[in-house]
Order: sequence, then C-alpha cells, then structure tokens
Amino acid sequence: MDHYKDFTVEDFVWDTFFRQWVLSPTRETEDLWEEWIGNNADAREKVQQAKSIVLSLRLHEAEIADKDITRIVNETVGRINASEKYPSFEEPTNQLKVYRFPWFRVAASVALLLVAGWAIYSLSSKKEPQKISFEKPIQEHKDNITEKWNPSMKPMTVQLEDGSKVTIAANGRIRYASKFLAAKREVYLEGEAFFDIAKDPERPFFVYSNGLITKVLGTSFTIKAYGNSNEVTVEVKTGRVSVFPESDPAFEQKTSSPELQGVVLRPNQKIIYSREEIRMVKTLVEKPEMVVSKAEIPQFEFEDTPASKVFDTIGKAYGIEILYDEELLKDCPLTATLENQTLHEKLFIICKAVESEYEILDGQIVIHSKGCKN
Repeated sequence: MDHYKDFTVEDFVWDTFFRQWVLSPTRETEDLWEEWIGNNADAREKVQQAKSIVLSLRLHEAEIADKDITRIVNETVGRINASEKYPSFEEPTNQLKVYRFPWFRVAASVALLLVAGWAIYSLSSKKEPQKISFEKPIQEHKDNITEKWNPSMKPMTVQLEDGSKVTIAANGRIRYASKFLAAKREVYLEGEAFFDIAKDPERPFFVYSNGLITKVLGTSFTIKAYGNSNEVTVEVKTGRVSVFPESDPAFEQKTSSPELQGVVLRPNQKIIYSREEIRMVKTLVEKPEMVVSKAEIPQFEFEDTPASKVFDTIGKAYGIEILYDEELLKDCPLTATLENQTLHEKLFIICKAVESEYEILDGQIVIHSKGCKN
C-alpha cells in the first residue's frame, strides 16, 4: 500500500479499495487500514476527510440524465463566475457574508467538483455492467481454450480435466483451459454455476466473475454473476473459500499465495459483492444446512439443558460460530425437541424460551441476552 502515501483527499475518495473499506469494512480491511494509518500518521487527517466525503456522497437520488447534469454544473459554475465578476450592489455592505471569504469559495468549488464527479461516476456505473472478458485466457492458452454454454432450462454438468465438476444453470457460460497450467486452475464465469472442486493444495482454483475473484483449494460452492446484475454472490456449501475484488491493491499477492487470503467464507456463509459501490457484505445463506455426516448429527432433544450447551450443539452441527455470554446463559435451562425445524426456527424457539434475541453479523450468529428471570 505504499502508493497511498502520495494520495490527496480526492485520490482517496475515488479509490475503489478505499471506498470498499469505508462503505463495507471487514475485519481484514479494518486491520489493514488501521495499520497503514498508524504507520503514516501524517495522512490521518486526509483519510478522515476522505471518509467523510465518501459517506456523505452515498446518496440514493433519482437518476439524472447526462445532459441535465452538464446543464446544472454549467449553470452553477456560471453563477459563481458571474458573482465574482459582477457582484450585486444591492446587498447591504455592513452585513458580513460568509461566501465572500476566499476559503468558502475554495470549499464550494471542491464540493461542486466532488458532487459533479460523483454524479457522473454513479451514472456511468449504473449502465449495463461490462460482461466478462475472455481475452486473458485466450492470450495465455491460445488454442487450449474451451467454452461451455447452457442454452437449456436444465442444469448442465461439465467435468474438468482435474476432476472438478461445474454445474451450469440456465443460460450460464464458463470458459477455461482444456488442460490447466501447473501453477493454478482458472475458470471464467458468466451467470450461475455450482462448483465441486477437486482438492489440489499445490494448484489453487480461481473463478473470475464480474469483478470478483473466488479462490479455493478444494471445496463446493455456488456463484451467481449475471451480466446485467449489480451483485455477485458466493455461497459456500463445504470447505473454505476466499473472495476479493479485482481492484484489491494486494491482488497479485492474494492470487500468487498458496494460502487463502481476502474475505474467507466457511460452510453456510455467503458474500454479496456490490459492483456499483465496491463493497462486500458477509452473511449466512438463506437456508443453512448441517455440515456434519449423518452419523454425527446430534439428537436435538434437550431437557433442562443449559442454553450455552444448546447453542454449542447447534453451532457445531451447522458449522456456524454462535457467540454468546456464557455467564448470562449458564443458568438458562431449555427443554425442547428441535428435530424438524430449520436453523432459524431452532434459534427463534430457543431465544424465546431463554428470553434472548439473535442477529446475523459478519457471517456469525450473535446472541443478545440479559439473563433469565427464572
């Protein structure tokens, strides 16, 4: 991140990785930026100013036509210039006008440029997202490229040379090398597909989909990356997956490292990547499934069982971390049979019984409790 040392406030505002951190911080980006700011104290003020601007420009206004933006900007600039060349003599000279101060004119000009720039940037990003590019693999592999497109309404399964399987949804498309290189395995996706990747720690598997990169060593997951959609989603079924945007400054390091870096997802976790706002939200899939084998599925029959133990049992079965205050819940017993309910139904019943609430935060379940009255 050395190149950020020379950044101005405006540079930070329009930097995609900086905007991602401000609008959708993760533990990784928080640590990364806090460490950088700690090592570059002279940039702290510029970073704070840029953060304020990014947050203030996060608007949801009705779309404005390009010609209207141009007209408004020209009229505004014209009024500023006219007021400086031909000041109004009707104003009482004994009143102090804040806009007569030079610093105010400078601030107004900067604000105008930022708002105009943001409006143009927003409109351009609202156009149909650019579809996936296959030029890079063509250049690298030349005649070694295979493309599969599913024109039917039924899923189509494709087996890759490494033993991995890709199930392509209707109208989905993938492109890949018929024979993968020694260093890594790469697939380019447009649309939706389920990946069941053969384990090969020496050759990471990469899926490129509308600006988001998914890296795995051997696991199964689903990616939805439609060309006309602003969002890309990754849902993990088994194993671990790391995701990061192509705009990430540490792109080269994360793709070349044998380790999983970026936002790491575990079973039943999901990432939603917004292409417009360059932000990622980590949460749970809509219907979490148990990740343990059938032989390891516990009996969800509890009789005077401490709530803390109940949460531990459920968390282990679904592979999801459940955070709670053990001291508050140790005296909260539960008696219930929870065999046929979904995960959310189980949590709802338990929380009602022990006077608690739960929320999903950063792909985890957090229990809020004040303890039990009885």
